[in-house]
Amino acid sequence: MSRFTTYAIREISSSFLLLLILLSSILWLGQGLRHIELLTSDNVSFVSYISYILLLLPKILTITIPICLFLSVLFNINRLRNDSELIVLWAAGKSDLESLFKPVFLLAFLIYFFSIILSVYITPYSLNEIRHKIIDIRSSGIHSSILKEKKFISPVDNLTIFLQERVGNKITGLLIHDIKNPSTPQTYIAENGEFIEEDNKKILRLFKGNIQIFDRNERRISEVEFQTYDLNLAPYNKQESEHIYPDELYTDQIVNNLNGKSIKDLNKYEKEQFAQLHSRIANPLYIFCFALIPLIILKFSKKPGDSFLIPISIVSIIAFILQITQITISNLLIDKSNIVFIIYFLPISFLSIIILIIFLDNFVLKRFLNAK
Repeated sequence: MSRFTTYAIREISSSFLLLLILLSSILWLGQGLRHIELLTSDNVSFVSYISYILLLLPKILTITIPICLFLSVLFNINRLRNDSELIVLWAAGKSDLESLFKPVFLLAFLIYFFSIILSVYITPYSLNEIRHKIIDIRSSGIHSSILKEKKFISPVDNLTIFLQERVGNKITGLLIHDIKNPSTPQTYIAENGEFIEEDNKKILRLFKGNIQIFDRNERRISEVEFQTYDLNLAPYNKQESEHIYPDELYTDQIVNNLNGKSIKDLNKYEKEQFAQLHSRIANPLYIFCFALIPLIILKFSKKPGDSFLIPISIVSIIAFILQITQITISNLLIDKSNIVFIIYFLPISFLSIIILIIFLDNFVLKRFLNAK
């Protein structure tokens, strides 16, 4: 490996890592803020919240890695061109292969290897963990911290709570309307209350109040006074769906589910798994395309004085088309499983065309594009 190859790999990889950290952090922060309501749940600690949002990183990385690789290669090509480093190499008789293709391809290969592990193993594991955390959190009961002073709050469909004042878990001026049993809705009125937890059960303890019970059949209201009354909140828990989506299944689970089944015999859920499995394997192939696309600008803009706007626009449009194609084919495969070969054929074809353009003679390419 030549000194310039090592130098180019170091420069591009440092830019790539910087962009990856910045872009991924921005997206990760946005996702973290979207899930900030988890901290309002009295059974979710700050440590649990951090562990939850950390599990979002692998999915974010699958999105940001191709973009950051494309931008880092493009940035370094422009810098080398402006600093006349490429001119020195070409003056010394070095070809595109010896100057930039080799380091970019080697770096792309390393990133591809990481991406395939990320796509096939790490991301499914993280999404699976997130799904189970969501099921645990949403099925854990009513959380007292969502209740606000002087507001009617419905934590679940069959329960409405109003409180006058609140200090910690202690409540003053409480009204609860319970329609868990539609034929006999109940209204609780209490001077004071307190949220407590006993034997892993969440209880709202009411002091000095009454219960008004309306019997719809007899059209009659009965009233019961109490000094202390424990309202068990467990019956009002939400039952979160335990359905696992295909992207949340481990790769070996999908393989086992599809083992021995032909494409035509797959049901809708299995078709989604089939598309997800092949997308995990095929999508990382686009890494090579995104890494090599910026090299196309060398066919048009080698000297510092050459126009850079048109070449960068061309390669950006090509990269955008690749991204849209990747997403479209992955979604199309769900309904048309028999076109599975296309999901592999397209990135390989794109890569072959890009390499052909890179090593195509400048005169022939410019004449084909009617460029000067």
